[in-house]
Amino acid sequence: MTTDNPPDDDQITDETENADDDFVQYEAFEAQNRLWIKAIVPVLQVRMHDAQHNGRLQYALDRLQIAACERLTRILSSDLPPVDA
Repeated sequence: MTTDNPPDDDQITDETENADDDFVQYEAFEAQNRLWIKAIVPVLQVRMHDAQHNGRLQYALDRLQIAACERLTRILSSDLPPVDA
């Protein structure tokens, strides 16, 4: 037999605190992603013309841009629903 008693205030408070904690964690995760995007986008926008004379420097900058693209792709794709292959 079930009772029609409303839940205790302590139980409601615990559920509210858990929801608040989840929201805070989600917001922290989103803030971290926004900071990553702010740091990565300028790397992708700037192309150094001085580096074309030095092969090692050009190679390092190319690798930096590839890594930035990969990181940005992972951040943005985390917002999309999973795709079944």
